[in-house]
Amino acid sequence: MPRAKNTVQPYPPGTKWTFSNRESRYTQTVELVLLAEPSGAGIADDYSPDEISAADLWRLWADGNANSDHRKWPDLFRPGEVQIYWTVTLPEITGIYEWAPHTLTTPPDPQLVKLFGDVPPENFLTHFTHPVNEETGERLNWLRLPVVDRGWNATVANSGGFIQEATGWKPSALQPTMDVVQIGAAAGLYVPDIH
Repeated sequence: MPRAKNTVQPYPPGTKWTFSNRESRYTQTVELVLLAEPSGAGIADDYSPDEISAADLWRLWADGNANSDHRKWPDLFRPGEVQIYWTVTLPEITGIYEWAPHTLTTPPDPQLVKLFGDVPPENFLTHFTHPVNEETGERLNWLRLPVVDRGWNATVANSGGFIQEATGWKPSALQPTMDVVQIGAAAGLYVPDIH
């Protein structure tokens, strides 16, 4: 049997990146990660794990959100498909908290455009230079940044963590959407009837 070749994997924990603030020129070297939040997953902020289980919160979230993006933007999302919002941050989810580059952006909310004008979307690269590896000088490959694990149990109550806790699934780096019905069914969880 042939030996497996080395494959490209997420950067190992502890990999540090150097970049500068575009305005102040302040340079820092830190570990970066990606934080995923499916549309509507902030519902968890209204509860705690001792009030509601991950599976029950999944059901509540799926009923209210599984088709909401399709209803708002039927040309962008299939029924049951929700957008995943991506943030670049530190492993502790502190300090840096900017939208990840190279991600799906939905059309602007007309009400916000009335208030603030048509402002182009910003992301990490709007505010910072492209990170380079502290040791090798290699430019960061955004698809290799680790995705933070999220939980919802007696020891941790992460916003949106009920999804990973209930399903055992988390998205790949910068994955633009998740199919609520497919993931829920694969995990043996409740899925809403979507037509």
